Amino acid sequence: MNISTSFALLAVLAAVSTVTVSSAYAQTEFTNQGLPNACVGCNVEDSVVSADKILQDAIPISVWVDKDEYTHNDMIMLTGYVANPDTAGTGESQVTVMVRNSIGSIVTIDQIVVNDDKTFETSLNTAGRLWIYDGVYTIYVQEGQNSNKIQVELVGGEKTPTITTQKDPMDKECTSNDLVIIGMCVPYTIEGGAVTGATVNTDDMSLVIAIDATDDEGVLTLEPTSDVIDGIFMVLVDGEESNDYMVSEDGTVVVPFESTTEVIEVIGTYVIPEFGTIAIMILAIAIVSIIVMSSRTRLGMVMPRV
Repeated sequence: MNISTSFALLAVLAAVSTVTVSSAYAQTEFTNQGLPNACVGCNVEDSVVSADKILQDAIPISVWVDKDEYTHNDMIMLTGYVANPDTAGTGESQVTVMVRNSIGSIVTIDQIVVNDDKTFETSLNTAGRLWIYDGVYTIYVQEGQNSNKIQVELVGGEKTPTITTQKDPMDKECTSNDLVIIGMCVPYTIEGGAVTGATVNTDDMSLVIAIDATDDEGVLTLEPTSDVIDGIFMVLVDGEESNDYMVSEDGTVVVPFESTTEVIEVIGTYVIPEFGTIAIMILAIAIVSIIVMSSRTRLGMVMPRV
C-alpha cells in the first residue's frame, strides 16, 4: 500500500467516524428533548404509521368517517381514537356520539365503549326516518371533558324544510324557531306534526306541549334552558310515561311520538313560574297599591267631620 492510498484510507475512516459520532450525538440530543428515537431500517409506511401515532396522542379525541358524502340508505362507518381514556369509576371509558341534521335536530345519541387500544368504532344507519333531509350532518363525539366533531353530507333525499311556528307578535326577541312560553323563548323543531300550543304546569313542574300529529314516526325536539325547566327526569306522551325519549347533557329533549299523540309533557325538578318574573313584580306592586289605597280609605272614614 503506497502513501497516497494510506492517506486516502485514513480520510475515509475519519469521515465515517465523524458521521457516526454526529449521528450518535444527534440521537442523544433528540432523546433528551423528549422526541422519538430514530426508526433505523423503517420504510416509508412505517414512518407514516409512527407519525400518525404521535399525532393521535397529541389530540385528546380524534374521529374519522369512511366518506364525506352519503345517500339516505348508507352506513356511516365512524372510528376514533382517545389519547387518554378516562376509566375512573366504571373501569372503562365511553364515548358519547350525537348527530344533528341540517336543521339542528338531534337524529341519534349513543354511547360507545373505548377499546383497550384506545380506539372506538360504530356505524350510523342513514336509512332512518330522522335522516330523510339532505344537507350537512354534524357528528359530535365526547369523552369526559374532551370533544371533537366531524361533518358529512347526505344527498338524494328530501329538501330541508322551512320551519314555521307560532310566534308572539309582541315578543321581538324570539324567532320563528322558538316556542314562547311565559315570555321565554324555547327553540324547537318538530317532524311529523305541528305544535298548536305550549304552557307550564307549576303543580307538576312541567312543560305541556299540545301538538297536531300526522306521522307515526314523528319527533319533537326541545332545547329549553335551565331558566325554563331543569332536572328533567320524565316525559309523558298523552299521559303515559315514555321510554323512548332522550335528554342530552345540554338539556335538549328528543321525544318520538305517533300520529294519535295530542299532548307531550316534559317533567323536571324546576319549571318557570306561571306568571313569570315581570308579572310577579307587577302583581306585587298592584297588591301594595291596593293596601295603600285601602289604608287611606279607612283613615278617611274614621276622621271626624269639621
